[in-house]
Amino acid sequence: MIRYIIKFCLGIILIIVGYYFVSDNLQPEIIGAGILLLVDLLIVDGLYDLITNWKRVFLVLKCKYLSFNGHYIRFSMSYLYRIKVNDKYLLVKSSNFPHYQLVGGKYKRLKGTQSLLRREFEAKDDIKLATSGLMKHDYALYVPAKNAIKFLDWFNTKQDREISHWREFYEELIAGKGEILSRENFPYVNYNYVGTITTPVKRTPGWDTYEILQYDILDLIPTPKQEKELEKLLEKGDTEYLKWADTELINSLGHCKREQKQLYKIGEHTKWALNMKWSKD
Repeated sequence: MIRYIIKFCLGIILIIVGYYFVSDNLQPEIIGAGILLLVDLLIVDGLYDLITNWKRVFLVLKCKYLSFNGHYIRFSMSYLYRIKVNDKYLLVKSSNFPHYQLVGGKYKRLKGTQSLLRREFEAKDDIKLATSGLMKHDYALYVPAKNAIKFLDWFNTKQDREISHWREFYEELIAGKGEILSRENFPYVNYNYVGTITTPVKRTPGWDTYEILQYDILDLIPTPKQEKELEKLLEKGDTEYLKWADTELINSLGHCKREQKQLYKIGEHTKWALNMKWSKD
């Protein structure tokens, strides 16, 4: 961004100096140099950015636009488990919102990362959600739009940050909420990484802020003992904390077509995780 500003300012200065303050002999050369700098900025640098970011061109352009107005973008960086038993997915109640969602949650900012986030990206804490207890130092933060792409690129290198996905599984199904699964059968979990979903820059309803949400999607690969325990859990049925939902119910965000009513609310990101793509509704 600094490089672009320097080129733009230098180009304008050369045009002004050439037009008002130099002799007629030098005027074409000075003005021409200024115009070339502006052309290089608009075409060469712009084209380079588009080529290197062609898969996310609209995201790059949106961030550049917001950066000129000094906007910040809220980032929420999470992972979600798709736990499927007999064509139904395991959902748990969100601790922040009145809906159910896949097991998982936000990555944690570990010790030593805080100074890096402030120094490299000018990041600020998210003040929209509580950050105490288990939620303290979650990867929910604000980054200036000018540093948004740089932050995403850094985060996706997986360097100098939490990469384990065991913590949220343990907190939501083993350690808390009545110990849903046994420690004996779940001393660890195996899973496949399916892919990552990144939303476009969008307005957060009711929060008056821009945000980007990112989810790493994981498919649980249970051992035979784990599979049997999950099947028994399915047989017990739904509870206040835990629900089992099929694809149709998740895609309708909790509205049952057979009963023609909403059984409960399901978070939009659960639908995105099943279909592996972001959608507006």
